[in-house]
Amino acid sequence: MRKLMMAVGAIAALAMVSGCSKRDNVAEQRQDVAEAQTEARQETAEIRQDEQKDIADTQRNAQEDIAETQREANQDIASAQNDVRDEQGDLAEAQRDLNEDVATGGSGAAGATMAATSVQGRVLSTSGDSLTVVDTTNNRQLKLKTNDQSRILQNNRAVKVKDIKEGDQVRASYVLDGKDMVVRELSVTQAVTPTNQ
Repeated sequence: MRKLMMAVGAIAALAMVSGCSKRDNVAEQRQDVAEAQTEARQETAEIRQDEQKDIADTQRNAQEDIAETQREANQDIASAQNDVRDEQGDLAEAQRDLNEDVATGGSGAAGATMAATSVQGRVLSTSGDSLTVVDTTNNRQLKLKTNDQSRILQNNRAVKVKDIKEGDQVRASYVLDGKDMVVRELSVTQAVTPTNQ
């Protein structure tokens, strides 16, 4: 009996030890799970923090790139505007030189001819030192003025404005002097044939 009691006691002790061991095991596993969850939360928070930082860096870099591109574009625009201003200055200077040449009689026939505009048309009327011509290419009326330097020719002979008749076909080159179109040279290419009554 004593042996039996000892055996029962041993079995009970074994069961208790076995039960405690299982409880300890479960507690350890719960603690491991809790630690794993805590680590996962920390890692998730760090990942999100890094992600937010990367997004902020990318946005900042993009804004810097945009600002740099805008700066470069503004510099290019300013440079182009300076080029335009320089060209306008050159044009204004050339126009002043041309006007001075016209006012002082020009610096030779070549300079006057280069700046001249040509027209071919029919004489509508003459009056004093001017004549009105209709351009045969576009039907536009032009009032041409003459001065002491204007050359007016008919059959290769010098003539006066009063010698030109309404209906005469002419070819003229003129330059702008302010708003006036001043004749440099005008040739009667076909005179009107008078009709006998």
